Amino acid sequence: MPQAESQVSEHGIAAEVGPPEPSVSSALERLLAASQGVVTKRVDLALLEVQEIMSRGVADAVLAGLGVLCVAAGWFALALCVVLLVAEDATLVERLGLFALLNTVAAGLAVLVLRRSRPQVIKRPGTEN
Repeated sequence: MPQAESQVSEHGIAAEVGPPEPSVSSALERLLAASQGVVTKRVDLALLEVQEIMSRGVADAVLAGLGVLCVAAGWFALALCVVLLVAEDATLVERLGLFALLNTVAAGLAVLVLRRSRPQVIKRPGTEN
């Protein structure tokens, strides 16, 4: 029987000991690890959002650039046709002068339109600029 008693006493001791109670330091370590995980996930999310915004911005810039290029090509083709039709018998210098004049007039009109469509800035009293 002494062997049976020793087994019972070993089981009794094992049952009494159980898992160790968590200490404050281990709880703080778990809290720090969890908060570090949350911060890491938030940083990853912010990086993904920035990447998405940048990809949209780049795509929009490419489309805007292509649009400007197409408008410029169309304008130069139209101006060239006008110069060739209007100044059929003119010399090369006269044609280039007419082409420059058309571009100057178009640029001036564009500046006027852009100035009128720009919203007026209301200055607050007490500010210099």
